[in-house]
Amino acid sequence: MPVMGVELLPVLSYALVSIFTPGPNNITSSSLGMRVGYPRTLRFIGGVVTGFFCIMVATGLLTELLVSAYNRIAIVLKIAGVAYLLWIAWTVVRPQDKRHASPAASGTRYRDGLLLQFVNAKVILFGLTMYATLLAPLAKSWLAVVISAVLLTVLSFCSTSLWALLGAGIQRFIANPKVRFAYSLVLVGLLLYAAWSIVAS
Repeated sequence: MPVMGVELLPVLSYALVSIFTPGPNNITSSSLGMRVGYPRTLRFIGGVVTGFFCIMVATGLLTELLVSAYNRIAIVLKIAGVAYLLWIAWTVVRPQDKRHASPAASGTRYRDGLLLQFVNAKVILFGLTMYATLLAPLAKSWLAVVISAVLLTVLSFCSTSLWALLGAGIQRFIANPKVRFAYSLVLVGLLLYAAWSIVAS
């Protein structure tokens, strides 16, 4: 059923698939959940949803300008995004020195999640696609853009929390280091796939 000229089913379908499938936000949240537990991952998730909201509002209000700008800076974003994904992959599998472990050293800081959004090609392309096509009628109203951005950000919070809880579940219920390492390898594989998707896009 259309609302304000927007077909809800295609929007919801695209949002759920894009936000809940593996990507830098979800995989990093899952890795952190496994390493430090869900509560200590919330600072990172807070940064993610703040940055995500900012990207959604920017793409909604400045769609035409950002589409043009993205075409010019796409290579820079791709390089930065791939480099960040490879760094995350390394942090997932590298040995942890428990003597020096801390929330900041574990990448659980608010600013880590926030800054990730501005090199996260998946989130930027998601916002541009949403507001340039599926949510184009809303781009005429700043209030509609903000409200839709809030709703998409709620989905982002649910997604990153779900992935973080999955990682925390591994931490809590599976004590076998080999199983945890195998889970880490799965996360690394997903990260490398995400990196390849950025290169190929």
